[in-house]
Amino acid sequence: MKWILRHAIAGILVLVSAGCATYSDWAGQMEHEVAVGNTAGALDILEKHLDGKRDQVLYLLNRAMLLRMAGRFEASNRDFEAAKIMIDKLSAISVSEQGGAFSINEMTRSYKGEPFDRILIHVYAALNYLELDRPQDARVEALQLDGLLNELAARDFPEMAVARYVAALVYETLHEWDDALIDYRKAYQAYGQYPGGFHVSVPAQLKYDLLRLTRRVGLRDEYERYREQWGKLDDPELDERMARGELIFLLHSGLAPLKFSENVTAVTRDGELVTLSMPYYIPRAVTVTSALVRENGRSVEAEMFEDINAVAQYTLDKQKPALLARAIARAVLKHQATEAAGDRDDALGLIVNMAGVLSERADTRSWSTLPGRIYLARLPLAPGNHKISVDLRDPTGALVARKDFSFTLKAGGKRFITLHWVDERDLMPTSAHAVTVGERH
Repeated sequence: MKWILRHAIAGILVLVSAGCATYSDWAGQMEHEVAVGNTAGALDILEKHLDGKRDQVLYLLNRAMLLRMAGRFEASNRDFEAAKIMIDKLSAISVSEQGGAFSINEMTRSYKGEPFDRILIHVYAALNYLELDRPQDARVEALQLDGLLNELAARDFPEMAVARYVAALVYETLHEWDDALIDYRKAYQAYGQYPGGFHVSVPAQLKYDLLRLTRRVGLRDEYERYREQWGKLDDPELDERMARGELIFLLHSGLAPLKFSENVTAVTRDGELVTLSMPYYIPRAVTVTSALVRENGRSVEAEMFEDINAVAQYTLDKQKPALLARAIARAVLKHQATEAAGDRDDALGLIVNMAGVLSERADTRSWSTLPGRIYLARLPLAPGNHKISVDLRDPTGALVARKDFSFTLKAGGKRFITLHWVDERDLMPTSAHAVTVGERH
């Protein structure tokens, strides 16, 4: 028994020392390189800190997003595909990982992504294909996304409206109007079911899209119902203008929230230390909250389509009861191990108690290169060569930056342009409390 306890302690201390160096020590460096526009440097940092098989999915997701930021869309999708395969394999969690999570800490599990991570893999893979002008490949992602969203809905996870909207864009690009309309409807329903904390209302663009598509496919009753609700938005010529050519601009602003752990330690009547550790999010400041797309005197304002900070917080809130139950179960097991060790050797009992306290850590890994918010604008354009300017502004209306893009639009085509905007202000949490209370991993 003593031999087993001693080896268990050694294993726990190895996990503690290794686990604390997995993400916190270098993720901030990677994000700083992103903020100064050095995605190559961010990739170098990521490559140097591959932290073993338990973080393989996290590594792939971050690398895929960095490659996307660098405009390397095909390489990005190779990593997204590898991440999908690995997540599927990890869906049947091993017995050893389950045991580790229940007896040591949540960090002993392989990272297999949050539900919204899994959704956004398909969203960004589809956008990559659209930017590569490969809508048929994007359609495969849209079909996989539909299956995933239905699966998650059955587990009471709300649909992400932006995911349905991107799927609708894929179908509309392929002139599959009925399928596009189905997903526009589902996006509209998703916005209507969002909790108040999501901070996203139905975008006016989505209302235009529902009016356009119901009119196009001849659903007169549904069209009239929307027209009665949003009559001032109706533009009978809009669909015709979009059919000539269209720019679809997406702004991915800021970075996903920071994840921290907070420990509560108590002393039992017999002098034993007991610790519970729970994760929590702190959203980051989003510097750019407005994007105005301009071309030859015409302009359109991008609207917020998703607040990933809010989605992440909602997801964690749903998980907290199960996380707390597992933390309590671990505390009970560690208490039993301490008593068993103390019955044989007081010093060993103390060591087991301290090892149990030190090893209790919440899982604070997260796909941190996701944006904090997603904005979108659509602008009908004639076929030919175009040069657009995008004014990026902060919440006060001050101009942060102006970006120019040149492209050629084919007759009847859609051009997708993505901008990931991160500066050093986006790296900071919205509350200094996170720095003093939590420990980021």
